[in-house]
Amino acid sequence: MRLPYKWATLAFAATLLSFQSSRAGSPSASAPSDFQPALPPAKPAGHSLTEPIESLGRSILHPPDPYQVVPGKDPDGWSFTVEPYVWALGVSGDVGVKGLPAVNVEASSKKILQNLDWCIMAKAEVRKGRWGIMADGMFAQLSAGGTPPGPLYESGYLKFQQGLASIALAYRIIDDRRGFLDIYAGARYNYLGVTVGGNVDSNGVRNVSDAVTERIGNGIQMRMDDILASNPGALQSALVSSVGSALTDKVLVNTADFPRDVRDTVDRKHLLLLMRRLDNNSGRLQELLAAYAQARAAAANNQLTSAIQNRLTSAQKAFSNELAKRIEKALPSSVEGNQWWVDPIVGLRGQINFTRWLFLAAQGDVGGFGAGSQIAWNAQASLGVNFTRNIFGEFGYRYYYLDYTNGGALFNAAEAGVFAGVGVKF
Repeated sequence: MRLPYKWATLAFAATLLSFQSSRAGSPSASAPSDFQPALPPAKPAGHSLTEPIESLGRSILHPPDPYQVVPGKDPDGWSFTVEPYVWALGVSGDVGVKGLPAVNVEASSKKILQNLDWCIMAKAEVRKGRWGIMADGMFAQLSAGGTPPGPLYESGYLKFQQGLASIALAYRIIDDRRGFLDIYAGARYNYLGVTVGGNVDSNGVRNVSDAVTERIGNGIQMRMDDILASNPGALQSALVSSVGSALTDKVLVNTADFPRDVRDTVDRKHLLLLMRRLDNNSGRLQELLAAYAQARAAAANNQLTSAIQNRLTSAQKAFSNELAKRIEKALPSSVEGNQWWVDPIVGLRGQINFTRWLFLAAQGDVGGFGAGSQIAWNAQASLGVNFTRNIFGEFGYRYYYLDYTNGGALFNAAEAGVFAGVGVKF
């Protein structure tokens, strides 16, 4: 019995579909065995201990998305950043420059801002790809008045200047859209300048002169008493000659034992010259020697009278007055000193982007190594905001420690305080 044509066609299609369905469930159904060789069983993936390190290295050397200084701009192209800032620093430590004694400074940020005359602070950077040149500089001047310590000056003023300028070559060792890490090396220029002035206190100088005269008188008296103890009949002229020849300029200065206020302001060379002039030009030392010789000889023979004592008192007063005039003349009304040096520096700088507009930045370097300073530390951290594509701001804290000594110059102090800046990048 023959089926109609259309029913035969449907029966053939159903048979073909059934055959293909059964072939699909078979492992070898995709192709004849002559053309599909059997695959070996898959081996389990191995685990390498160095794989995370290798992955990190690949991301550092070939990051998928490098950091963009300006969003949307080619990170391998040129970029420029300029940021003026203000650093409200406080100072704690010892500071001195050539020609001036070192002083201990303990000044808060508030006190320095109150006495600040003017300042300029800014940093800048130019970059091309992973390489960059960083620059940072500041110069500040402050003035203060008050009553200086010690008896020599009744009032005084201080003008202090400090400058820092650094330049460094930077290389970006981690370059990722989420942040970066730079290593840099360069040099930092340091400058200190101090001007101190004041009005001399005549009464204070007179008190110093009276004390010095008393010490010199005691030295003369002891020498004369030693001579009289071995030779009770020694003449006054012999006492003056013997003791006077022994009182050289150096011995006089040592015997006078000038207070530290005088020694720090008038160096030893000028003190020696002062004593020489006091002896040769005015003759006050010879008058003092003669009065002491008469008084000590009379006392040794129990013949000391009020007239002799008055002569000694008058000679002491005349010597002290002349000495006070010469000390006051030798005291400077103004002294200036300055010092500069250069430190090599090496450091790290990094930034983490929390969002497109909020970031955390940090920087630190160490320098000096005996080439300029013995050691110098600089560290800072800040929280920043990208206001626009090209404008940003940051607020943070900076610490700078310096240990520098060279002759009469000294800066062993820490400067620390908050800072804030607004920058432009393009």
